[in-house]
Amino acid sequence: MTIPLKYFGSDDDVRPGDRIEYTTLPLRRKKQGTVVWIPEKTALELDAERKQPQDWLIKFDDGTFTGWMYHPEEMQPPKRLRLIERSSDYEPVSNEELEKQDNEISSQMGVLEQAAGCAFVILLVVSAIVFAVSLFS
Repeated sequence: MTIPLKYFGSDDDVRPGDRIEYTTLPLRRKKQGTVVWIPEKTALELDAERKQPQDWLIKFDDGTFTGWMYHPEEMQPPKRLRLIERSSDYEPVSNEELEKQDNEISSQMGVLEQAAGCAFVILLVVSAIVFAVSLFS
């Protein structure tokens, strides 16, 4: 028996088409979006079949996505996510749209990894200079 996803502190099930408001961390900005996909099988059911768990997804009004592993037996939606209204009028997300989002995230991660690498090198150089100055003073 599958346990339904429930909005925090509520008896309302999470359903595709739900309009939601999500408070981001750490800036506590509020973003609105729509639940666009909930997998048919939970992480526990997929694990029994030796398959990878899947995420349930929200598409924000700005076109970005977020999702959480669909594992309602152990993980329910966070309290930062709240139901605004029920709607069955939504456009299901396409695989092409998800792939495009994944590619954008990957390209941004590449830039972030390069920036982190540069910052690490700068930190090493500054540490070496401080160490050298402390040795000779």
